[in-house]
Amino acid sequence: MRLSSLKFFLLLALAPVCLRAQAPPQIPAALQAQLQVAQAPVDVTSPVTATAVFDPPVVRVGEKTFYRVTVSATESAIQWPEEIAAPVALKFGANARGQITQFLGNNFRVFTSFIYEIRPTAAGHFTMTNFTANASGPLVEIPAASLDVVADGASPQAARQLGLEISATNVFLGQPFRVRVTLPPGPGNEIEALREIQFNGDGLMTDKTAARQSIEAVSVNGQLRPMFACEMTVTPIAAGPLKFSAQGFTAGREFSGPISIHAPVSLSGGPAKYVLLVSEPVAINVRPLPVEDELPGFTGAIGKFFRNPPQLATNRLRVGEPVALKLTFHGEGELTRFVPPATPRTRDWQIIADPPPATSFTLIPLTDDVHETPAIPFSYFDPALAKFVDLTIPPLPVTVVGESLPVQLPALDEETKSAAPVKLSAPAPAPGKTVASLKPLQRRGWFVGLQLLPVAGFLALWQWDRRRRFLEAHPEIVRRAQARRALRRKKRQLQSAFETGDAPAFVRHAADALRIAVAPHYPANPHALVGGDVLAQLADAERNGRAGETVKQVFAAADAQFAVDAKVQADWLALKSELDAVLLKLEEKL
Repeated sequence: MRLSSLKFFLLLALAPVCLRAQAPPQIPAALQAQLQVAQAPVDVTSPVTATAVFDPPVVRVGEKTFYRVTVSATESAIQWPEEIAAPVALKFGANARGQITQFLGNNFRVFTSFIYEIRPTAAGHFTMTNFTANASGPLVEIPAASLDVVADGASPQAARQLGLEISATNVFLGQPFRVRVTLPPGPGNEIEALREIQFNGDGLMTDKTAARQSIEAVSVNGQLRPMFACEMTVTPIAAGPLKFSAQGFTAGREFSGPISIHAPVSLSGGPAKYVLLVSEPVAINVRPLPVEDELPGFTGAIGKFFRNPPQLATNRLRVGEPVALKLTFHGEGELTRFVPPATPRTRDWQIIADPPPATSFTLIPLTDDVHETPAIPFSYFDPALAKFVDLTIPPLPVTVVGESLPVQLPALDEETKSAAPVKLSAPAPAPGKTVASLKPLQRRGWFVGLQLLPVAGFLALWQWDRRRRFLEAHPEIVRRAQARRALRRKKRQLQSAFETGDAPAFVRHAADALRIAVAPHYPANPHALVGGDVLAQLADAERNGRAGETVKQVFAAADAQFAVDAKVQADWLALKSELDAVLLKLEEKL
C-alpha cells in the first residue's frame, strides 16, 4: 500500500474529531465560482533575461537619477549582490526592490526590479559595467548601462518620482492616519495606473482593503494637470521616530478596483510599461500612549467617538431569559478597525457579545434580585486631547421575576435545627453493586491492550487495502480462484449424478466442469467455450492420447444427449475415471 493511501485512511478515521474541534471556514459562492475558472499558468520555462538603464540617462551634477535593473524572475529566486561596482563619481543613495506579474498571451510572467538612487559628483560619461547574478541556478547577465552628467547650464529631464503625503506627522502608537501616494502624469499628460504599492520602513502596518483611488486635477507650475492618487490607512506599531517611503509599478490602463475621476483623462494605448518608481522618504514621530492614565474598558480605539443611548429590547425579564442590548457608535476615527467593548464578568448576569462587526450584547439574568443591567466599561483615546475618554455604557433599570422558581434555598434557623435533628437513614435492604478492585480503569493491565485496538484496526485496514490493490493489478488471480471454487461445486454435482446414475446430468456437468477449468486461461465466459478450447489447454501427448479422447467423447455426448438411447447413455458413466484424471490435470494449472 502506498503512503498516500495510509494517509487517506488516517484522515478518514480522524475526520469526525477534526470536524468537531474546528469547523472549516465557508467559502462564498461567488468566490467558489471564480476559483473554478481555469487560471492562466505562470511562465517558468522561458529563459531569464535582464535589462539595466539610468532614468533619466542625462542629469546635471548633483541631481538625482535612478539606476534600474529588471530581471524576469521572482524576487525570492534572485541572489542579488550586496554591493555593485560603480565609478567613484556616482554616489549611491537609498535603494528599493519590487515584484510584479504581467499577463503575456496565455500565461503570466513575473518581473523583479531593483532601483538605486544615484547622485553624480562630477560631469562626464559614466558606465555601470555588466555583472552576473544567480537566479536559482542559472547565472543571468546584467547588461551595462551608461549615464551622461552635464554641466550646470544644461536643463535635462528631471527624474520621475512618486509623491507621498501624510495626514499627520506627530501620532500616537496605534493611531491610524491617512497616506496619499500620487503618480504624476507621463509625457503628453497621460495618466497611468499604479500597482503593487507598498511602504518601505519598519514599524508600520498598512490596511490596503480601505484604499481609495482617484484621478484629480492639481496645479503644477501654475497649470492644472491630472494626477493619479491612492489613499490608504497606515497604523504605527512601534514608538519613536519613523521614516518610510512609498514604491509602486506604473501599469498603464490596468486600474485595480473602483476609481473616482475628477479631471479630464488621457489614457495611453498599447501594452503597459511596468516601471518601478519610489518617493522621497517622510518622517513621523510616534508617541506611546500614557499607560498610567488608561481608563477601564480600553480596546485600542483611537480617535473621537460618540455613543447613542443604549437600547434594551425589554425592561421586564424572567430569570434565564435572554434580552438584547443594542449599542450604536459613530465618530471621526477609523470605524473599520473599531473594537467594541469587552464583556465584563458579574455574578448576577451572563453577558454574551454578538459576533463583530455588530456592537450588541445578549444579557441573561441569573437571579431575580437584580434591578438594573450591569455597566459595561468602555473608553477610547482622543489624540487631539492626548488623554483617555470614558464612554462606559450605563446600567438600565429592569424588572426580573422568578416565575415561582426557587432561585435560592431557604436557610435553616436555630428553631428548625433543634426541632428536626439530623439522623442516619435505615440500612439498605440488599447489598449494592460490587467491584473486584478499586484501581482506576486506566491503570489496569487490559487498558493498555484497549489503547492498541485502533492501531490494530489501522493495520488490518492497511493490509486489506494492500491486498485489494494487488488483486486490482492481477485480475487473473481472482479469475483462477473463482474458477477453482466453481470447479469444486461442479465436481460435487458430477459425483452426485454419477452415484444416482443420471447419465444426462453427468454429461452436462462434465462439460461444464471442463469449460470452467480452462476459462481463466483465455479469459472467457465458460458457457462460450467448446471442446476445441479445452483440448488446446492439454499437452500434445495428452491431446492425442486418452485424455483428448475423453474430452471429445464428453462434448460429443453433451451435444447429442437428446438423440441417443438409454444404452448409450449408460456408457457415458464409464467415462468417470478418465474424466477425473483430466479435471485433475486442468485444476493443477489453475
